[in-house]
Amino acid sequence: MELLRNTNFDFISKHRTGFLFSALFIAIGLVFLGIHQGPNFGIDFRGGVKIQAKFNRVVTETELQTKLTEIGYDHAKIQIDEAEREASISLGYRPEFQQQTVQIPIVADPGDETANSMQVRKTDPRAHLLNTGETVQLIEDSSQQRNQIVDLKDSAEGDAIQLTFENAFGVDFSENATVQIQASVGTILTEALLKGADGWHALVGGINVSEVGPSVGSDLKWAALWSVIWSIIILLAYISWRFEFPFAIGAIAALVHDVLITLGIFAILSKEINLPTVAAFLTIIGYSLNDTIVVFDRIRENSQTLRGTDYITVINRSINQSLSRTVITSLTTLFVVLVIFLLSSAGEEINTFALALIVGVLIGTYSSVFIASPILYLWNRGRQTA
Repeated sequence: MELLRNTNFDFISKHRTGFLFSALFIAIGLVFLGIHQGPNFGIDFRGGVKIQAKFNRVVTETELQTKLTEIGYDHAKIQIDEAEREASISLGYRPEFQQQTVQIPIVADPGDETANSMQVRKTDPRAHLLNTGETVQLIEDSSQQRNQIVDLKDSAEGDAIQLTFENAFGVDFSENATVQIQASVGTILTEALLKGADGWHALVGGINVSEVGPSVGSDLKWAALWSVIWSIIILLAYISWRFEFPFAIGAIAALVHDVLITLGIFAILSKEINLPTVAAFLTIIGYSLNDTIVVFDRIRENSQTLRGTDYITVINRSINQSLSRTVITSLTTLFVVLVIFLLSSAGEEINTFALALIVGVLIGTYSSVFIASPILYLWNRGRQTA
């Protein structure tokens, strides 16, 4: 099947317009990258906590934000999927994310004259971190720094958690006494969501927590960068062997162009770059290269069969002969990723993955015609002039 037959477009003569358009778009992308102080890396690369939770009913972003603010996490990024009664909560890395010290104020049990019993009111927003049957550290006050381990059990009244201990200090505890525990942010958020508020709560077994430390995120960032760089280097060597070095330069220039354009669009739209996005970037490299190789292979064939013909005519004819195949392949691929993009609006990672592919298909098709082929033409013209 052919959509376009016997076309005779003069693509190469428009190469200056193509270069100008690409340079302008890349410049705009670099400006936005500068404004945002680099790419908007997701939790995979900068570290942090991401929680996927399923609830007993549909919750609003305001309800979740109120709950998170109550326990001290007011800068969380929240995304709601009402159809599935699910929510995604993301918190970028902060130093305390790995292991956070939480101090919960306690009060003396007025019915205990020996002062060996204390209470944490369940109405305290941090009380959900205390589980009965566990032991925690009790701090007399900030000035004394004396402490001991205490056991937790539910009080009969039901409105407090009872702390019982042997009064090794031999003194009454002051109003500044606290219970101190160590907890990760994932634990803190999970307990808060399970407790819920105002008739909503997360379902037991419906919470998935992903915590990435800053060092792991940094390692992933460098691994992703080197994966892209090495793929380009290997492709440069392969195309130089399979064709000629000028072909390799044109193909690699088109690949770098495609990645820069996609990165710029993500900066303009303030989209996060995470591991699925890097996978999309590598897919873009493969897709764009495949399209470029098809054109280059036709150029090489026509260079043999059209000896004595002007090189610009050879390239233009090769592009026109490949045009129908390029359009059909690009349209069918674009249709699939558009469907994924539209149906995955509630799933951030798959949505950004599909967006990267949409940009890659369009820019990859464009770069094969207006970047890779013109660079091959300019290289050959420069060699003939020399």
